[in-house]
Amino acid sequence: MIKYKDTKWMWLVLPFNASTGPLSTLITLQILTLGGNALDVSFAISLSNAVLIPSSLFWGFMADRMDRKKQILISMGGTSVSLLLMPLVNSISLLAADYSLVTFMSTASTTPFNLLVMESAEKKQWGQLFSKFSFLSSLGMLIGLLISTVLVLFLKIYQIEETLGLIALITFVAGLKLIPKPVITFERVAILHHKESFMIRMRHLPMMFLHLPNPHSFKMFSLKRLRIKPTNYIPLLYLGIVIFYVSSGIFNTVYPAGLYVKGLDKSSVLIVITVGMIFQILGFKISERLLVRAEEKKIAHLSLLLRGVSYLSMGIVTELFFGFPVFISGLLFYPLAAGIAYSLFYSSSSTLVFKIVGERSQGSGLGVYSTIVGVSLFVGSIFSGYFTHYLGYGIDFVIAGVLLVSNSFLFRYLEEG
Repeated sequence: MIKYKDTKWMWLVLPFNASTGPLSTLITLQILTLGGNALDVSFAISLSNAVLIPSSLFWGFMADRMDRKKQILISMGGTSVSLLLMPLVNSISLLAADYSLVTFMSTASTTPFNLLVMESAEKKQWGQLFSKFSFLSSLGMLIGLLISTVLVLFLKIYQIEETLGLIALITFVAGLKLIPKPVITFERVAILHHKESFMIRMRHLPMMFLHLPNPHSFKMFSLKRLRIKPTNYIPLLYLGIVIFYVSSGIFNTVYPAGLYVKGLDKSSVLIVITVGMIFQILGFKISERLLVRAEEKKIAHLSLLLRGVSYLSMGIVTELFFGFPVFISGLLFYPLAAGIAYSLFYSSSSTLVFKIVGERSQGSGLGVYSTIVGVSLFVGSIFSGYFTHYLGYGIDFVIAGVLLVSNSFLFRYLEEG
C-alpha cells in the first residue's frame, strides 16, 4: 500500500550526492598539496574502503530498527559536520580520518533512501521510481564535480570541501521538512524481490548484509568446484568480480594523483574525472537497452576487454609522456573505462548476481558478494600505493589493465549450470 504519494523528498539526493561526489578526487589532490605521495593517497582511500564494510553492516541493521527519517537526517548532518571540519585538518593522517568519517556518515542514508522509495510506490512502479532516484543521484555527483572544477580555480581545496559541507547542511535543513516520517517498516529482503530495485541498490552501495557470511558460505571457492563445469559457474563468477574490484582499486585509487603528478593542474584533473562521470551516466542508459538484447556474460566479457585496453593505453601514455598527452589520453580513454565499460560490466554482473541470489540462499549469497567487494577494493587500494611508489603510475595502470583483460576471458569461459 502506498504511504507517500508526494516524492519531492527524492530531490534531496541531488544536492546530497553533489556534496560527496567529488570528494575522493579532492582528498587525493589535498594529500598531494600537503606533500604526500602515492602511498599516502593509498592509505587514505584504503582506510575509507575499510570503514565502508562495517559501516554498511551497521547502518543496514539500523535501517530495520530506526526511523527512516531520523537515519537519513543523521547521515546528512554527520556528513555536513565532517566536511565543515576539513579546514581544521592540518595533516595527512587527520585528513584520512576525517574522510573515513564522511564515508561512515554518508553510508547511513543508502538503505533508508531505497526503502523510502519502495514505500512511495506500488511494486509495479518501483522500476520507474528507482530509475528517477538513480538519475538524480548520478546528476548530483556530476554537479558536485562541475562545481569543484570551477571553484578549484579560485579557492583552496579545503575551502571547496567546506562549501560542499554547506550544501550538505542545506540539504539537512530541507530534509527536516521534505522527508516523510514512515508509518510502516519494510524488511531489506523485499528489495531482492524486484530486479530493478536490486540493481540500483547495489549500484549505489554494493554491500547488503542480510546475514553475516560464515566459513560455510565460502565453500563454493574450493579447488574441486573451480575445476569442474558447470558447478564452477558461481565460484568463477565471484572470482571474476573479485578481480574486477581489485583492478578498480589499483587504478582508481591513484589515477587522479597520477594526472596531477604528470603535469595536469587541479582543474584539469577534475575535468577528466567529470567527463568520465558524464559517460558513466550515458553508459547506464546504453546498458539498459543492451541487457534486453544480449547475453549478460557476453556484455561482461566485452566491457572488461574495453576497460582493460583503456587502462593499458592510459598506463603506456602516462609512463612515456608528460603534460598534454596525458590529459588527452585521459579525455579519450578514461570515459571509456570509467564510463561506458564500467556501466556495462556493472549492469551485466549485477544481473548475474541477481539470478543467483534469487534462486538460492539470499542472505549468504549477498553476504559473500558484499564481503568480496569490500575486501577486493581494500586490497586493490593497498596494492596501488606500493605499485606506484616502487614502479610508477604508468606501470600501476598497466597492471590493472592486464588483470581486466585476463578477467574478460574468464567471463567468456563461464558456463551456467
